[in-house]
Amino acid sequence: MIVIADKKRRVVLPRPAEPGDAFRCLETGERFVLLRLKPASPQKPPVAKAPLPPEALKGVNLDDPAFTPMADESLA
Repeated sequence: MIVIADKKRRVVLPRPAEPGDAFRCLETGERFVLLRLKPASPQKPPVAKAPLPPEALKGVNLDDPAFTPMADESLA
């Protein structure tokens, strides 16, 4: 397949490419290689299968930081 760039250096990709597809352009000497990037899969935050019983959080202060700050960190 041959594609020709227009005056603005644009080329039209063949049918399998859809609007919004992202490509990585690799240049090796006189060659250009386009690699289609897969969209990131939506990630869900980890959630417990069952809610924690209230007794499990007894005595836990949720306002305390979960870890001690490093020496160069300050409170936000």
